Amino acid sequence: MVQRSLLYRSIREYFDKAGFLEVETPLLTHAPIPEAHIELFSSQAITPDGSRKNLYLVPSPEVWMKHLLAQGMPSMYQISRCFRNGEQHDKWHRREFSMLEWYELSSSADSNIARMAELFALLQKKIAPNSPPEEFHILTMEQAFRNYAGFSLEDDLLNAGWNRPSASFTSEAESTKAILSHRLIERALFPGSINERPDDLFHRLFITLVEPHLPFQQPLILKDWPALIPTLARHIPGTPWADRWEMYYQGVEIANCYTEENRLEALTEYWQDQEKIKAGAAVPAASDENWPALIAGNMPPCSGAAVGLDRLLALLRGDKSLRGVDIAPP
Repeated sequence: MVQRSLLYRSIREYFDKAGFLEVETPLLTHAPIPEAHIELFSSQAITPDGSRKNLYLVPSPEVWMKHLLAQGMPSMYQISRCFRNGEQHDKWHRREFSMLEWYELSSSADSNIARMAELFALLQKKIAPNSPPEEFHILTMEQAFRNYAGFSLEDDLLNAGWNRPSASFTSEAESTKAILSHRLIERALFPGSINERPDDLFHRLFITLVEPHLPFQQPLILKDWPALIPTLARHIPGTPWADRWEMYYQGVEIANCYTEENRLEALTEYWQDQEKIKAGAAVPAASDENWPALIAGNMPPCSGAAVGLDRLLALLRGDKSLRGVDIAPP
């Protein structure tokens, strides 16, 4: 707990010095951002007259922080508790955990690599003062597939039409599925069922052919992820890539960062796609259909990053799981 306090204090000092505003947002929302891969915890608010309203614990503070950005707030950060149902309780996963999330105005995912490296170096010095400084290794997804899977993912995605201005994870779904299924068959892997989405097929290729070989000896930034994965990261024009990265440390994912999407058409398509999938969730939740218009009309260009603080603290301590830093019941 002493090291956790030091970690949080150091984070606050860093962002305060950089001119960010610390914010605190609600842990409950009536309208979460629809994310197909995340199950929610639900609750109910009961009014004095006995009526009830569904509420949900936030899986991240994103929904409320983007509301603040849309209201004209400056670059900001928050240390928040987050809640994700359906998580397997294992070495690196918990249903309740701590997250650092920040948004920087007029910034991109690429420019936030330097900030992440600077923050990591500071926290490593505080928590593990005897550890030597570690240089970040930066790798694109295309480089990773060429190096470890033996083929160009970019060529495949361009053949599927992902360089077109109108490309999207709905319009390009069938052509992308055909190409990625061929790659799975080519590598003697199960080609996938008719119900699998392109992002499912990509993740099977990535997890099987690429991830086991990534250079985890030092902090790794894996950047330019396929735009076929539905996220709120901006599509890089003329390419098949989304402007986002993930950070791994000692083989564990600890952070991700997007150049945030704020175009109405892209936000609406994401919303509609994810809502269709969420209709079959274990905990269905209504989302705010006006949210895309609110964000597109008011949120300025920015980049957002999220860091799993329990994982980061455990790894800086030299732990091999979250057990040594747990502050919540299993």
